[in-house]
Amino acid sequence: MQQSNSKRQQYAASSAFSHDKALEHLSRMSIASPVTVNKGFDVPLLGNAPLISDFELPLPTPRIPASASVTMSDHAQCASTYQRCTLNAIPYNNSLLKKSKLPLSLLLEPYPRTQPQDKHNLHQVPVISHGTISRCTRCKSFINPFIQFIEGGLKWQCNICGHDDNNVPPAYDWDHITRQKADRWSTPELNYGCVDYVATSEFMSRPPQPPVYVFVIDTTKQAISTGMIPVLAEALVASIDRIPNSDGRARVGFITVSHAIGFYGLGNKEPELLMMPDIDDIYLPRAHADLVVNLNEAKSAVLDLLERLKVMFTNEACATNDNCLGAALKAARQLLSPTGGKIICFQASLPNIGIGALSSSVIHKQNTTAAGENLLLEPTSEFYRSFSEECTKSHVCADMFVFGSQNIDVATLNVIPRFTGGQMHYYPGFNASNMGDREKLKLEIMKLVPEEIGLEAIVRTKCSPGLACKLYHGNFSFQLPDILVLPNVPRDASYCIDLSIEKELQGDLAYFQTCMLYTSSAGERFIRVMTTCLPVTRKITELFYAVDQQSAVRAMAFQALDKAVTLKIRDGKEYLAQKTMAICNAYSKEVVGIVPSKSAQLNVCRSLSLLPVMMLALLKSVTFNDTGVVPTNIATQSGILLRTLPARLWSRYVYPTFYSLHNMSLHAGTFDANGKCIMPPAVNLSSEKLERHGCYLVENGQRILIWIGKEAVPQLCSDLLNVPQVSQVKSGQIPSLPVLNNPFSERIGRIIKCLRTDLRHCNFYPSLYVVREDGEPMLCSWFMTHMLEDRQHLASSSRFQKTTPYSAMSYYQWLGHVKEGM
Repeated sequence: MQQSNSKRQQYAASSAFSHDKALEHLSRMSIASPVTVNKGFDVPLLGNAPLISDFELPLPTPRIPASASVTMSDHAQCASTYQRCTLNAIPYNNSLLKKSKLPLSLLLEPYPRTQPQDKHNLHQVPVISHGTISRCTRCKSFINPFIQFIEGGLKWQCNICGHDDNNVPPAYDWDHITRQKADRWSTPELNYGCVDYVATSEFMSRPPQPPVYVFVIDTTKQAISTGMIPVLAEALVASIDRIPNSDGRARVGFITVSHAIGFYGLGNKEPELLMMPDIDDIYLPRAHADLVVNLNEAKSAVLDLLERLKVMFTNEACATNDNCLGAALKAARQLLSPTGGKIICFQASLPNIGIGALSSSVIHKQNTTAAGENLLLEPTSEFYRSFSEECTKSHVCADMFVFGSQNIDVATLNVIPRFTGGQMHYYPGFNASNMGDREKLKLEIMKLVPEEIGLEAIVRTKCSPGLACKLYHGNFSFQLPDILVLPNVPRDASYCIDLSIEKELQGDLAYFQTCMLYTSSAGERFIRVMTTCLPVTRKITELFYAVDQQSAVRAMAFQALDKAVTLKIRDGKEYLAQKTMAICNAYSKEVVGIVPSKSAQLNVCRSLSLLPVMMLALLKSVTFNDTGVVPTNIATQSGILLRTLPARLWSRYVYPTFYSLHNMSLHAGTFDANGKCIMPPAVNLSSEKLERHGCYLVENGQRILIWIGKEAVPQLCSDLLNVPQVSQVKSGQIPSLPVLNNPFSERIGRIIKCLRTDLRHCNFYPSLYVVREDGEPMLCSWFMTHMLEDRQHLASSSRFQKTTPYSAMSYYQWLGHVKEGM
């Protein structure tokens, strides 16, 4: 206590300028850094905190000989941003894979978002427009840097299937346009592992699809009460000029839905509302061209309608609670069926009339099911699955923005984006009068609607002989057992393919080639070809040292999600626990050569150092929470995020980032030479790091929580929140921190801006909360659930008696449990 008082007096005496000097002094008093371990050596887990610094390590790179590619290019390997494997060395047979207990999966992000800082780097995909597309005549794989030229360079041997009777295109050696000799060694497809071909006519069954959007808006009494309609109208007004429309073909349409369907004629100078009360026999009340209009030609009418939407639906007394969403969605599909396109749906009430009607009693039953006994993402109506199949046939995708609490069925509504390649955004308890809620919705709409996307896509992955694609995960539909159909490829969409080894692999290298045929938002048809080469190993030691641990944990999370969806949530949770024990046991026996015992240390290689803590984080996640206290919709949305988030966001969602702000160095929150914000060092998610006079930040990409200790000094409260003392700090959600004229406020502001926009650069805008230690108990408890390395106390109730103990374990208890189970 005496030490704490001394620190507070130090802090209080400092001015706004000397405040930073005090912070520099405090930074030297931080808790000792975690144990450092040389790469390649075993990491002792028992008694040591997780090596969270490993989260910041660059993505692992497979070790292949430079001679593996015909051009020896530095870019012959497809960048891990697009395609990566859980193992950077492939076991030569299935027996070796089984012995290791490691997952063998391929993770794909075929259409990643270009980061602002990456606009000029070499990860930009080269575009090949010369019209020559060379493919293997047997397996139809595309020529790539890992083929071999034979017969004096006249033919090439396919690295995927081994076929050696493929003719080299004459254009590789002679340019018929310039009538000059060409240099085959400079062709992009022989130098880059990821390239885009401009598709020739053989890859097109019709002209490229234009970007077409139909907005479906809930106007029931409940939707009006949330205040979401004026906010989304305001966001669409701000987005309308940013919708991809470089070729002038973009089209838009609008539908409102309550007890009846409202179509909007936009072909004239002023919008016209056309009501369709017969929801059982849907037909278009006007010509298609009047309801889905060219954005350039009808822009004034579109803007007029959006301005009117801000005030049209404000009177709750005149509204109804009836919602015929199913009929409205069928109408939207009719509008899009000639061209394909995207439905963007905003729903705040339960569909309760017409086709696709849902019952609130079923949702109540889900919420009261014994903890862990229900299924995750369990839909309650077959209509939405059959509707999504109809959408896929017409190249129609759906994104859902869902508002409300437990009176709406997120799992069932998610079926449409799940099988059409769309996205789900959920806003529990949304209220537009809350400026934080309002800002989050507006900015997420403004990010999603103008996004350049891939349209009418199909994806197929080929492997070396002996390897096979076994199971697929992500938001898509199947056309054939190994072809994914994606009406829409959102930026950063993630997919996972579980692989199997069906026979012993021949040779020293294995290959994977994923091809995605898609239409860009600009109306160009491309074939993206991504080729990865990995070494084949016969040694289990090399297998463990070649693990991409974050990808491996994600692959196992996909598998656990499948069990939670098809069996029970508890089955998915138990799968994660058993896999952790099995992998640690295999490493101990097969690599260390020690049979696990009570006296032995629990060791893993550096490439698995994060496995136990990430698996514990998953077990404690809202998705797999089996305590019965998490509402079904919240757990559902968490499961959706685990399935769909891109790699750079996924690990942070599972294991949030935790910063100590009050004692960060003077450089934190400033810009480096490249203009990037310097972040404070992350600390372990343990309440041991919390000091009563401190200020901390924890974030997972969906929310940012700032913790103010109950003994925080007045200077900190004044510099950060513009209040004179900690007792006047108000807990709760805020749109942003106050902008104050002092260095501490400016630096924290830059850090939060970086977390919200620059660093994440995605469609999600994290909500911001201030949590005072002795403030709102529920907020404090919520903050503490992010301390994943701590033991957590669960409510005592007969409903929780059968729950598995993982949710309550500390990290050290979890390690003990893993060791005992080995």
